[in-house]
Amino acid sequence: MIDPKLFTVERLLEMFFDDQFGNRDKWRRFAEIVPDYMPPFPDADTKPACVVRYRYRTADGTQNDAMLRHSSGPRQGHFWDIYGDDYRKPELALLALLQAPVPPMLLKSSEWRRWAELDGK
Repeated sequence: MIDPKLFTVERLLEMFFDDQFGNRDKWRRFAEIVPDYMPPFPDADTKPACVVRYRYRTADGTQNDAMLRHSSGPRQGHFWDIYGDDYRKPELALLALLQAPVPPMLLKSSEWRRWAELDGK
């Protein structure tokens, strides 16, 4: 049996987000797990959801959110959309984030430069 006292949250996250083999997954550090997310215009019966969100700015400075979803259809896997899936609890959201592809809007050189600035390099 694995003793949970061997681990700290900080050390586990550091290992999960380690980018020692290049910065391919550095973007994950800037994603958010929002345990009590409510959409901008909820219905009366809408309940808070645990979502994975990546906030980014467009070229004109507008802030947008990309939300992580999972497809259970023929092309199963995680993808980014304007609507997010409810991962129910932060632990499951973290596992989903670790399996998620790079958000498509980040595949631009300007975003890579912004990460370097945020990271202090």
